Amino acid sequence: MDIIIDKQLRELRAKRGNTQEDLASFLNISYQAVSKWERGESIPDTVLLPRIAAYYGVTVDDLLGVGEIRIKEIIDSYKEKGKELYRIGKIDELIAIWRKACEEFPNNLECQGELMDALHFWFSNEKTDETIDEIIAIGERILKESTDNYLRDRATQILVLNLPGRGRFNEAREYAKNASDVYITSNVLLSHINCSEDKADEGKRLSFSNITTYLELISKELYYLCCYDRGNYERYISLHELYLKLYDLIFDDGFYGFYNVYIKDRHYWLAKLYTNIRDDEIKAREHLEAAAKCAIDFDNLPDQFVHKATVFGESGWEYNMDNTSRNHTKSWAQILLNEFDGSGLMDSAFDCWRDKDWFKEIVERLEKG
Repeated sequence: MDIIIDKQLRELRAKRGNTQEDLASFLNISYQAVSKWERGESIPDTVLLPRIAAYYGVTVDDLLGVGEIRIKEIIDSYKEKGKELYRIGKIDELIAIWRKACEEFPNNLECQGELMDALHFWFSNEKTDETIDEIIAIGERILKESTDNYLRDRATQILVLNLPGRGRFNEAREYAKNASDVYITSNVLLSHINCSEDKADEGKRLSFSNITTYLELISKELYYLCCYDRGNYERYISLHELYLKLYDLIFDDGFYGFYNVYIKDRHYWLAKLYTNIRDDEIKAREHLEAAAKCAIDFDNLPDQFVHKATVFGESGWEYNMDNTSRNHTKSWAQILLNEFDGSGLMDSAFDCWRDKDWFKEIVERLEKG
């Protein structure tokens, strides 16, 4: 176990406001010895540790940084469990473990951030006003107390997404205005460095990640355009089809991997639009079959795979599903089936096709998974 007494001594002295000479005088040693301890060039004799701890009113474990290390180990174990719960969609259990962590370490802002993230990740229709208020309170606390850039950025993002739910649009705008511009994010800047330094492997992996991130961002903007043009269903169709074309340009080998989950939704909505707006059975069937295929393909993805589309080059892009998350425990085939069989939110969307053989075949495929 690492001993970090130099860091602890500096922090304790700064907190108490004493000098190296003060501690040296108390211990009846030279201040140069204390200076060496703080620079990490040497450590105190073991017989001095209890006296130093008593001087600062802490335990010897705290003085050695052992308490801090233990806390980190416990929080890391929470993170490991939380990561698995995120992946399998057990959000209630995820929230419970981070509530426990926050009770155990009420002043640890990392635990607070994890709880905020878990609460935000809940299905939006399950969020009560009290939940949103709790998310906002945690986010505002992090921005007030934390100097960690990642925690602050995540808190800003979640605040901007939740404040409108309580009608606090102006505050959301102010937080959004203070966020970093898309051109100066860490990923963009690291890409410039990697290219300049000619770090090919590292640079490629980051570029692949950036490309798919930009694709997701463009996709979100297309969705927002649909929101702005509410009720213009022909425009909905054209924007959804453009969305699919963009993914096909990047994943030109037809293998979408994780992104099946996004593409599935667009096919589903196009099927609904072609059904209810154009009464076009051929196109509705085409998109329902594509939606079902995407759901099944996603559910059957291995934990690790390699994208081989043109943009990813000969070596491809390795993708690890361990880093993914969901806020439900059902398979995507089950979720889509719920919509198809009349028990979902769109229970009447496809009533006109239910007796068709092709529709029954799609349902059967989803049932088999």
